[in-house]
Amino acid sequence: MPIENTAGVPPGIEPAIGDRLTTDDVAGLSGLTARTVVEYRSTRNRRRGPPFHYDGREVYYLLPEVLDWIDNRGTAHGRAV
Repeated sequence: MPIENTAGVPPGIEPAIGDRLTTDDVAGLSGLTARTVVEYRSTRNRRRGPPFHYDGREVYYLLPEVLDWIDNRGTAHGRAV
């Protein structure tokens, strides 16, 4: 059963568990490729990408954090990127 979409998320993005998103979900929301989202998790790029979490070895993202990151990713350190 799909989760009710109440957070203003575009149709087609249905997190599997609560507000947890996969790398592919984040890519779809942000307009980036999944490869870029994975690259943003690397040590040198962590400040560029959305916050992420681990559940064991599984990486996941939280919907509110991703939406906040999307809203704010046009600026860095107070100036446009």
